[in-house]
Amino acid sequence: MIDRGRLLSLGYYKKAASFTGSDGNKCYKIERYREEDSEQDQFKATIWPGPFSSENTPEEKKQVQLAPFTEEGLLELVNWMNNLDI
Repeated sequence: MIDRGRLLSLGYYKKAASFTGSDGNKCYKIERYREEDSEQDQFKATIWPGPFSSENTPEEKKQVQLAPFTEEGLLELVNWMNNLDI
């Protein structure tokens, strides 16, 4: 189970490119994301089956979810990742 406590603070995501981790057979990446036509940042979570890195996993095996760039948005992504069958 992916726990919110294992992820970093909002301040980290404002400065860093991304955070990657794994939990059992799930690998994930969380990053700050902004669509071209938007002025608002969002969280973008990508999750895929392990054990390979994102670069070595076919795109069709990855799932992506967006959420608001807030603490609540980060919690929403944690819940989404934990409820996926990978």
